[in-house]
Amino acid sequence: MRHILFVIDMQNDFVAEGGALSFPAAREIIPFVSSKVKQALSRGMEVLLTLDTHIPGDAEFQKFPPHCLEGTPGQALIPELQAIIAPYEGTGQIKFCKKNRYSAFYNTDLDAWLGLTPGSPGERVSQVEMVGVCTNICCFFTAEELANRDIPVRILAQGMASFDPGAHRWALDQIRRVLGLQVAE
Repeated sequence: MRHILFVIDMQNDFVAEGGALSFPAAREIIPFVSSKVKQALSRGMEVLLTLDTHIPGDAEFQKFPPHCLEGTPGQALIPELQAIIAPYEGTGQIKFCKKNRYSAFYNTDLDAWLGLTPGSPGERVSQVEMVGVCTNICCFFTAEELANRDIPVRILAQGMASFDPGAHRWALDQIRRVLGLQVAE
């Protein structure tokens, strides 16, 4: 059985103090997310880390200020997670997925990597656990795509945050009630 931990957009521009779109609640989940990543890696699980990645003039900047520009410190994974994953890089347990839209599936190789397409090199994923930011944006839309692919997902609510507490609660409710995914409080 292939069980994967998804870590959504834990990048400097969203999490680190002074990041282009950072917010305090994102920093509050760092210990929980770090613990889950350590636990997953020590158990031999794969960890997928999405990296929101944009170029100057990206269409998303009509909705949000410029952020996560490719090659900048803001686009980088937060240092706390970099330190945890460093010993595991090159082992096959770590996968980075650069994305430029809310869903980690849009215009990426994620379907093939998860074993969801004919001829995929890897075994089909059997379960996903998910943490990260922002609950109501990138986490929600990636969870929706997983639900549409009939992948069992366990959302770890302690490891998710949004700049909008009301939208955070709404998204968790929708994930549970509409998408039918498990939300662990």
